[in-house]
Amino acid sequence: MKLLTLIAGDTRLRLAPEAGGGIAAFEWQGVDMLRPADAAALAARDPLGLASFPLVPWSNRIAHGRFAFEGREVVLPLNFGDHPHAIHGHGWQTPWRVEAHDDRSATLSFDHEAGAWPWRYRAEQVFTLADDGFAVQLSVENRSEHRMPAGLGHHPYFPRTPRMRLGARLDGWWQTDAFVMPTTHVEEARDDWSDKLHAPTTTDNVFTGWDGTARIEWPERGLALTMTASEPAKWLVVYSPPDQPIACIEGVTHPTDAINDPAQPGLAILEPGERFELDTRFSVSVL
Repeated sequence: MKLLTLIAGDTRLRLAPEAGGGIAAFEWQGVDMLRPADAAALAARDPLGLASFPLVPWSNRIAHGRFAFEGREVVLPLNFGDHPHAIHGHGWQTPWRVEAHDDRSATLSFDHEAGAWPWRYRAEQVFTLADDGFAVQLSVENRSEHRMPAGLGHHPYFPRTPRMRLGARLDGWWQTDAFVMPTTHVEEARDDWSDKLHAPTTTDNVFTGWDGTARIEWPERGLALTMTASEPAKWLVVYSPPDQPIACIEGVTHPTDAINDPAQPGLAILEPGERFELDTRFSVSVL
């Protein structure tokens, strides 16, 4: 599979357009800031083995792949093995086109035709490198004749070390059932969530009240990364399995299964021709 390599100063980004428009590697001064894809994942075009992949046109899970929206009953394919819910949208399982690129930037896109998801849309990612990291603008444009629900996010895999820390201003989190669907909201306002990265059981929760900034530190490496997201992203998903050296820290624009919540928190409702954007920046610094 052909990768697209971008370089700016100390930053190197390798993109895998054919594998869900994902990131194969993000290096800063030769250090992997995200878990790099291995040869097997690239050969299989497996987004779950990449460094990161986009979430579009929804984030996380839709219960049983079913929902009703403005008089439409929608039934989606269950797209994650024997998991009982539809997960992560379409983008991660769709090849993206390279629309334009130079040494420091690239634009990827794909067009979705109406089907089980009964709306036509275009998704786009614009990557821009800087000396200290990169920014990505993820967008979705409703190209159908009817209003469309939408949500966006990113799914980066950070390398988890024994002393890794996570700082983020949050006001609580959702407990979940066996299939990671939210059940009870726990109000818990604090700024240091490092314990969730090192729990004896898997952390896989949506955290609420996010102000759009998360700081990840690796004292062993002497490095930190600040992830900042634009205003629509008010939720942070953290996934950290104790048996793997990874932690996913995902800025998203709505909580799990928002489309089946009567209040539909964070869900964008796009008029025909309307576009919804999420800007996210990953900036590296020395501790």
